[in-house]
Amino acid sequence: MTDDNLRRWLGGVADELIPAGDGMPAATEAGVAGGQLDLVLAVRPDLARALNRAWALAGEHEPAPALRLLADLDPRAHQALLEIVSGGYYTSSLVRRLLNYTGQQPVPVRPEDHPAYLAEGLLDRVVERGPVHRDPDSLSRRQ
Repeated sequence: MTDDNLRRWLGGVADELIPAGDGMPAATEAGVAGGQLDLVLAVRPDLARALNRAWALAGEHEPAPALRLLADLDPRAHQALLEIVSGGYYTSSLVRRLLNYTGQQPVPVRPEDHPAYLAEGLLDRVVERGPVHRDPDSLSRRQ
């Protein structure tokens, strides 16, 4: 068993899970069995053991039967495989570009800007009522 064989098998399984369609690439076209696998395992090294277990258990099978076998015999390895494929796919710069996903962006909050729910009066009753909490420093301890 070599790294190339494992990557070739993972590519087949990944394309079974994420085939090309609707203008989106298949998993292997997004590099799921190549550089994206390295990226996923660098971030989640805990998945490497499960991937190796999946390979040892189902590496001799075609993709669809391999996935069924893993789901039946080793659900944790199956789940790890799904995470590796989906994680590698959706972190691919090609896929992100095609989805127009630029990642999480900071949204500055300006304290002088009041949220709309304040202008709508949703909190007026709460403001008029005033605080109803008890000061924990003034509470005595039960014995």
